[in-house]
Amino acid sequence: MQAQQLFELKTVMTFAVSAHKQKNEDYVNYGTVTNKSIVQTHLGLLEDSRAVFVDHVSQECADIAEQIIQYYKGLTFKAMGNKINDFEQKVLGLINCKLVDRRDIGVIASLPKAYFRAVKRDATDITMRKLSTTSIHIGTQSEDIEGAINILNCSFIQSLQCHVVNAEMKGNIVCFFTKHQADHWGEGCDIKAKVKRHQTSKFHGGKETVLNYVKKVDKTL
Repeated sequence: MQAQQLFELKTVMTFAVSAHKQKNEDYVNYGTVTNKSIVQTHLGLLEDSRAVFVDHVSQECADIAEQIIQYYKGLTFKAMGNKINDFEQKVLGLINCKLVDRRDIGVIASLPKAYFRAVKRDATDITMRKLSTTSIHIGTQSEDIEGAINILNCSFIQSLQCHVVNAEMKGNIVCFFTKHQADHWGEGCDIKAKVKRHQTSKFHGGKETVLNYVKKVDKTL
């Protein structure tokens, strides 16, 4: 008997959200228990010898799945402006079709992590654009500064093999490069640093201060 080839989008997305939760809110595509294999097990596509343990699928998973579908439907507007990449074009096609071929289950399995990352990025963009309207430059070039920062974003730059941090300091935008990952800085911390330069952001048009020699300060000592 031939296995089913097409599945309802909402069903597959719900299982993908459940897999995302089961994998500690991550997307894993290597090893025995991957997000894709969890979704395949839910759908009954794997033989017993290859099936993996799956968690209970909650109503919350279904609700989040619907949010993800609605979010990616918004790619239609990006597509109209030719601002859509090949992966997004593939996703948009699946969303509009409302059916998922078994060959595309891996794509759907990756979407929850991509969605949560995109929502966080969108929220950060809004915050930075709001700050940009009032942000002023801090200190003078080569001046030592210290104070508390709120981390807005920490992204790895592949070409530079380091992370760039965007943060808010006393209502003003600062940024710096670092070898440390996001968990080192947390949601916010106290720092000591030097002012490297002042610039106007090409992204949000606001004034931002570039720092270097940034060190996290533990004020509990």
